[in-house]
Amino acid sequence: MKKPTRKSLVEKLDKIFSQYIRRRYAINNISECFTCGVKNDYKKQQAGHFASRRHYSTRWDEFNVQVQCYSCNICNQGMQFEFGKKLCLKYGDNFAEDLMIKSKEVVKFTESDLLQLIEHYTEKVNSL
Repeated sequence: MKKPTRKSLVEKLDKIFSQYIRRRYAINNISECFTCGVKNDYKKQQAGHFASRRHYSTRWDEFNVQVQCYSCNICNQGMQFEFGKKLCLKYGDNFAEDLMIKSKEVVKFTESDLLQLIEHYTEKVNSL
């Protein structure tokens, strides 16, 4: 059996993590956009990142990633200002700033780390 590539592990983790984010607060498969409040089937929603997903230190951070509708996440570039305000309301005054600082940390996930995260989020999705 061929060993999975790092890229394929990241893609697999992105997929299962996105599913977890979109389903974790869903009621009867309906999730609510964090930034505008639009409700829709979780399959039609997206996992929006406050700090860009290019920053691996926060790419799979459950606080940094929230449900967003297509309009907020894609058409409106993630609604970052509104996203930040809502993070601070929900988690504390400097939360958005702290996430931005965390996002600048250099983190290197090993293949083992990625496999563990895939297993962790697969279990979380299966328990929903």
